[in-house]
Amino acid sequence: MNGAFVRNLAITVVLAGLAAFAGAKLGAQHSQPVDATQAHRLLRDNIYMLVHQDLKLTPDQARQIDAIDARYVQRRNALRAQMGSADAELGLALANEMALGTAAQRALDSLQTSMGALQKETILYVLGIRAVLTPPQQQILDQKVFESLTLGPV
Repeated sequence: MNGAFVRNLAITVVLAGLAAFAGAKLGAQHSQPVDATQAHRLLRDNIYMLVHQDLKLTPDQARQIDAIDARYVQRRNALRAQMGSADAELGLALANEMALGTAAQRALDSLQTSMGALQKETILYVLGIRAVLTPPQQQILDQKVFESLTLGPV
């Protein structure tokens, strides 16, 4: 066998292993439930805690918000699965092409599309909850969203 072939094969195997490890690590981070006491929470988790712990919801509001939350969680999980698949495709493409070739660019585009869709779903989630609240509750929610987006996780 040619020495360059063996070297390239070894590099490909190492890169594929690293990409698989990174994809698995990212997937594990995305699939782990968020601990409510964790200092850095996602916007959705901040909103969920605020709505369910701090706002005095009527039974009808609670029912509507639970339905909104259930739809969001389902959509979020599907998008996270798409992101995990795109990560794996990107790792494989990079390992095979050793460059940002056509397959890697396609996988990267897919990943970016899924990430953008997740951001949009999160915004729609917050707006959906906001529509159920009374004006005083909306002011509290608006402040929490503002803090989460401008000051980082609270």
